[in-house]
Amino acid sequence: MRFHRIARTLPVLLPLLSAVAHAQSGAENYPARPVRLIIPQAAGGATDIFIRTVIPKLSETLGQQVVVDNRPGANGVIGDEMAVKAPADGYTFMANAIGIVMNPSLYKLNYDITRDLQGVTRLGAIDMLIGIHPSVPAKSVAELISHAKANPNKLNYASFGIGSISHVAGEMFKQASGTQIVHVPFKSSPLAVQETIGGQTHIVMGGISYMLPQARSGRLRGIAITAMQRNSNAPDIPTAHESGLPSFDINAWFGTWVPAAVPKPVLAKLYDAMSKTLAAPDVRAAIDKHGYKIGGEPPEQFNQFVRREVEKFAKVLKAAGIKPEG
Repeated sequence: MRFHRIARTLPVLLPLLSAVAHAQSGAENYPARPVRLIIPQAAGGATDIFIRTVIPKLSETLGQQVVVDNRPGANGVIGDEMAVKAPADGYTFMANAIGIVMNPSLYKLNYDITRDLQGVTRLGAIDMLIGIHPSVPAKSVAELISHAKANPNKLNYASFGIGSISHVAGEMFKQASGTQIVHVPFKSSPLAVQETIGGQTHIVMGGISYMLPQARSGRLRGIAITAMQRNSNAPDIPTAHESGLPSFDINAWFGTWVPAAVPKPVLAKLYDAMSKTLAAPDVRAAIDKHGYKIGGEPPEQFNQFVRREVEKFAKVLKAAGIKPEG
């Protein structure tokens, strides 16, 4: 009798055992070929700069080349969808920015980032710099607010797109300062910055890694850091908090994700490689030079952080009345 029960069960168990054995074998050999990294932003943005800083060391740690695939558009949605639909084998992962937690409140997505993706780790964060075109008669936050109040809806600010961190930061600035400034969205951070440098827009808030060189060259006037403490790379630039906007604090963080079905052993190997990469002295030195703050928490801790951020920005976006295009 027992023999017959075992015989009936074998056709069900064998495929499962085979799948487990295959997964374990794949994890042991991972990675056996180059790994593709999707970045849903244009080249030259904060996420892209950070990733390209760590990729040589990450490739060395993994023992395989990491190939970057920039897929900008729709506030990162295009890249997110590609990551969700990628084979769950660990050979495609994604590095994305804070906009990923805002999109669920802005768009009718055909995926759920907390269900269809699993986080690897938060790579780091970057303070933002408020930059204004030199033609704007203001050299401080207080002077900018005064000028904006005297000229309602005459000034505008550039963002990297509807619902992007720069858009949210701009709306938070308007709310905190009681000013009326017009929002002008662009498709990428480099474009928004270039348009402001060219004088087509007046204000732009972006990562200090690419904004500070523009401020140092005089192409933009850097008037404040959007953090509670001054940035060590720009100690001469005051914070918005100390410039008359109490508790004004927002930064651009970014992390890495894989499809939800990627086996845990593969996820563990990828996290281990990233953790070692972020801890490497030469990588830390290069990252510090660009003004980034290092992350590196384990996957489950990062996933919990992402869930909290989704809930937090759902409230922020609702209060700001931010709506997607179309």
